[in-house]
Amino acid sequence: MALPKLNKNVLFIGGAILLGLMAALLSVSYVQKRVDEATNAAARPSVPETRVVVSKRDMAIGEMVGPEDFLARAVPLDFIPADAISPEEYGKFVGRLVRAPIKRGAPVSASALVPLHDRFSRVIVPGKVGYTLSVSENNSISGMIAPGDAVDILLHYEADSARQDVGERVVPLLQNIVVLATGQKIHDVVEASNAGGFSSVTLELDPEQAEKLTVGQAMGSLRVLLRNVEDGTPFGLRGLTERALEATFGQGGSDSVEYIIGGSN
Repeated sequence: MALPKLNKNVLFIGGAILLGLMAALLSVSYVQKRVDEATNAAARPSVPETRVVVSKRDMAIGEMVGPEDFLARAVPLDFIPADAISPEEYGKFVGRLVRAPIKRGAPVSASALVPLHDRFSRVIVPGKVGYTLSVSENNSISGMIAPGDAVDILLHYEADSARQDVGERVVPLLQNIVVLATGQKIHDVVEASNAGGFSSVTLELDPEQAEKLTVGQAMGSLRVLLRNVEDGTPFGLRGLTERALEATFGQGGSDSVEYIIGGSN
């Protein structure tokens, strides 16, 4: 006895239903997997944080901080110093001076700020010294140097030793030196109305650099060069003599006049 012949449409419908059931099962499995992952993530312990005061900008040594320089932010406990300033106590640190450079976004330590009325020596990095150098309108960049700036110092003197070219000579003496104060001003930028209003700058030096600068002052005159505060690139200067500078002028274009004296008709 022959079996009844199945209709093709029935087979197609049956296959479609089977595929649909399989897709539904896969979808349910995928959704359940994502739910389990989210549940596990929620159950996982979070990193402990606490709100502390962070700096809104980079701050250099000697700057005075104001309320606009602080920002409260949640920071993981592992990145918070022991003496971090809390949002509740930041008010008593307004008006203090920066003792050590502070990076933008970093938690602010109480030890990094010193009271304005406190000793100025607390601003100096341990192991270094403050050296006050007399300046004039010419060698202080017309009074535009401000605390926190970086300067280079050139020494200009007249060489008369038999071991050197006789004549004027300029040599690099110190490089990338931090200015702690201008006159008695140890924070903020010198305003235009006060430009040239100081006759000395206080520099932060190594003791060896202080010795070098002292001898340099006795040898000749000093020239202070102002550099971009973020540029610490060595300039690689090796000094220049009067004779070497004249050699760069070349031999052409001489202004000398040749005189012919005497002669015969």
